[in-house]
Amino acid sequence: MFTLSLSDIKTGVTYSDKTSVIQALATWLQQDGHVAPGYGDCLLAREAQASTYLGQGVAIPHGIRDGRKLIKHTGIKVMHIPAGVAWGNGHIVYLALGIAADSDTHLGLLQQLARRLQKGGLLEQIMACDNPAAVLALLQAPPEPTVVPQHLPIPIPLTRAHLALQITSSSLAQLVTQAADLLGLEGREKAAFQQSSPLHIGQGWWLCQAEASYPDAAMLTLKTAPDTSQASSVVGLLALQVNGQEHKALLDRLGHWLAAGKGAELAGKASPEEFWAALAQGPESRRTYSEKTLQVYNEHGLHARPSAMLVHTAKSFIADIEVRNLTLDGPWVSAKNLMQIITLGASAGHELVFRANGPDAEQALAALAHSMNENLGESSLAISSESEPTALAASPVLAANISANTRFTGVTASPGLAVGPIFVDLPLEFDYPKQACDAEAELQALSHALTRSRADLAVTETRVTDPYAKELMAMHRELLADTSLTLGVQCRIQRGQSAAAAWWSEIDTLTRQQAANKDALLADRAMDIRDVGHRVMALLCHRQQPQPPSHPYIWVAEEISPSQLVNLDTRQLLGWVSVGGGASSHSAILAAALGIPALVAVDESVLTVPSGTTAILDGATATLCLAPEASLLDQARGWQQQDQQARDKAWEQRHQAATTRDGHLVEVGANVADTREAADVVAVGADGIGLLRTEFAFMARRQLPDVAEQQAMYQTALDALVGRPLVARTLDIGGDKPLLYYPRADEDNPALGVRGIRLCRQQPQWLENQLRALLLAAGKRPLRILLPMVTDIAEWRWAKALFDSIQDEIQAPDVQLGMMVEVPAVALNAEVFAAEVDFFSIGTNDLAQYTLAIDRGNGALAALADGLNPAILKLIKMTVTAAHQQGKWVGLCGELGADPVAVPLLLGLGLDELSVSLKQVALVKSHVRQWRLSDCRALAEQALMATDAAAVRALVMQAKNGVAIAQGEQAGSH
Repeated sequence: MFTLSLSDIKTGVTYSDKTSVIQALATWLQQDGHVAPGYGDCLLAREAQASTYLGQGVAIPHGIRDGRKLIKHTGIKVMHIPAGVAWGNGHIVYLALGIAADSDTHLGLLQQLARRLQKGGLLEQIMACDNPAAVLALLQAPPEPTVVPQHLPIPIPLTRAHLALQITSSSLAQLVTQAADLLGLEGREKAAFQQSSPLHIGQGWWLCQAEASYPDAAMLTLKTAPDTSQASSVVGLLALQVNGQEHKALLDRLGHWLAAGKGAELAGKASPEEFWAALAQGPESRRTYSEKTLQVYNEHGLHARPSAMLVHTAKSFIADIEVRNLTLDGPWVSAKNLMQIITLGASAGHELVFRANGPDAEQALAALAHSMNENLGESSLAISSESEPTALAASPVLAANISANTRFTGVTASPGLAVGPIFVDLPLEFDYPKQACDAEAELQALSHALTRSRADLAVTETRVTDPYAKELMAMHRELLADTSLTLGVQCRIQRGQSAAAAWWSEIDTLTRQQAANKDALLADRAMDIRDVGHRVMALLCHRQQPQPPSHPYIWVAEEISPSQLVNLDTRQLLGWVSVGGGASSHSAILAAALGIPALVAVDESVLTVPSGTTAILDGATATLCLAPEASLLDQARGWQQQDQQARDKAWEQRHQAATTRDGHLVEVGANVADTREAADVVAVGADGIGLLRTEFAFMARRQLPDVAEQQAMYQTALDALVGRPLVARTLDIGGDKPLLYYPRADEDNPALGVRGIRLCRQQPQWLENQLRALLLAAGKRPLRILLPMVTDIAEWRWAKALFDSIQDEIQAPDVQLGMMVEVPAVALNAEVFAAEVDFFSIGTNDLAQYTLAIDRGNGALAALADGLNPAILKLIKMTVTAAHQQGKWVGLCGELGADPVAVPLLLGLGLDELSVSLKQVALVKSHVRQWRLSDCRALAEQALMATDAAAVRALVMQAKNGVAIAQGEQAGSH
């Protein structure tokens, strides 16, 4: 076996890129007499075929087959690079092992390294090394006991159809071709696979692998070893299409046989059944404790619903399964206990270690890995099409204790307009004894309540059709089955508490713990625990929830739980209003999915209003108007009818240009987050993509997409646009948009931290790859590239220089480079930037947030975060004026562009383009056609002098009414 020495290791070295590292390793191997000149080219050629990155910051550059003639004798050189070097696909290498091997004496070291990589934690140990002795100790540490399962299926993509045993082949090259055929490869994929250089991994076994869009594997063994000029004989070939980490399990199984010196014995298995059993069982028949390290990919970590899915998976196996949060160095807890899983505090990007002991331990770990990698059943919620609530033909009800037109303000959880009587659902008050003398009777009452609750939830789960609602009910049933919860209650009962007191004490404690979570979304999930608690509590205290009326109504409650919402007849539910809850709660998500207007965070005094009071719920203004006067009520009903008619007309005219009544043309684009939506952009009548949020393609993956993958995505959009322009914003990562595979340092104010162009300056390769992919995809089609979060002219010039260097090489003919205006400093300094950019795009969401010092996600301040604040309008005006003086165009891609009140002001301020959501494109184009540019300019001048956003809105509404009257008179004259 090859043995490293201290002279083979260098620490504290610095290199700018991967090529420099590889060339330095080749030079070192040559200087020490291991290779002849030219071996560096072989290492680079191998890297061009397939990345030599192993994982956890380790790479093993090695040569191609033709480079063997340059090897004098086996050698390995190790470089420890504390600052790291980008190795492609978002990987950073801190330890590089340059390999020149003319035999298999080095394989023991590599097998040991592979096992260390499987276990996790190696990267942290590498980072801690500061001298050659530490690196040597790390690489040559005694191997850990090998984990060998018994008679279990292999958790990798190796099917019976991909086994070819005891076949005849005349050469290793022919064997590789046979493997490509077995994998079903054709064309360029097959040619690339055949050109990859097989690696001898010991005892006549060879490895041939290539990166692919999906993982796959094949194994072939020979009846007679071929006559080959290779240094070693051939008994078998493992062929891999690599994507992710799944192939490592199969390599590990084969490694067990090679480590035991029984590679030929494995290759001699004649039948697929015998080979499969041998590979799965390993060379020895002994059971051990098995572990697997998995990452949390869920955007908001393991909150209640994905935790319930994890528990459900674990409970389907006999093995004892435990898990700990490796990132937080937490304790082991049972993977079959929901409450204990929630206490892990597992956030996105955290690593969890699972360990299993039992006859199906490996199966359990494989199933858990599959569930974790599939985000534990979480997927993007399909929002149903907008539906208009049914207007009631009821007279306004004026309660004795409420004035006409009383208004409450909240936060919109789901948009829309609803008119009808309210139903105030006051929280139940439970009256129960604190103590009880018959513990057995209390335990029996608890058991009955839990059984009844689970049965009711099962019925609801069967009845509902929405997939999200089904998963929610299943999660609630899992909470009720949680043994740690019921055990705590039982202990309290044994100490003399009544069943109701014991139950509520446990629920209250858990709810408070969850509500205190720093993650706002996870804190919102405290409602799920409280909801389950109330369900059981009502049964223990023999109370029934108030029943909603049989006629259409607006539901008002302190909190509206998901289980209440899915149990309602949504045909009668016009909208709902709650005192508590959040815009990201399960209930809010369900309301949006069902198309039900909803407000949250409304003042609690709304609960004192009598049921039956007529109300207008307006999601657009986030208001609830109680006891509206007859004229206002008629107006609201008229709005409902007019709104639907306007939507219908706008849709019919969606392909007409957005031209004002006096002939001024404005482009209306669409904001999209997925290039596959480009066809929809054309269908809704948009003039192009006004904002492609490219970061979402990065966030939906588990590693950075390479240039080719990005180019394919952008080409999809450009092809579908059929000559319409594409405005693509480069990576806007950071703040509220993290990358799971790029851990970030904690920031007290992420919105003001390392994000957008600031992050790209720290990771320049990311931006370089993206710019290259965009320019390659463009061809001769119109492409507009947009840089986010630029604050300083130095940031712009750095990115512009990078763009110019790539554009000089590619020379796409119709490309512009612009920047977002979302930081007030840019608008105030717009004249400087306008001289150098091709265009501006104003992001009013962030511009308002930074100008008004209001977190746009803070519901308590939602009413103040209005983009029509005169300060915002003045910044927009400054930006447009500076750009037009330089002959540059200005677009707007924030939500303000879809506000019908804002449209005439934005036209009057001189915006050349508006980009809005797909659903709003037709309506915005319709709004533009209703105005004269001359009137819009006059209106904008008045708005710039207004005192606040409310005054601006009143100004526009007054002018809008005048326009409507004028249009009506004109229509009547015809």
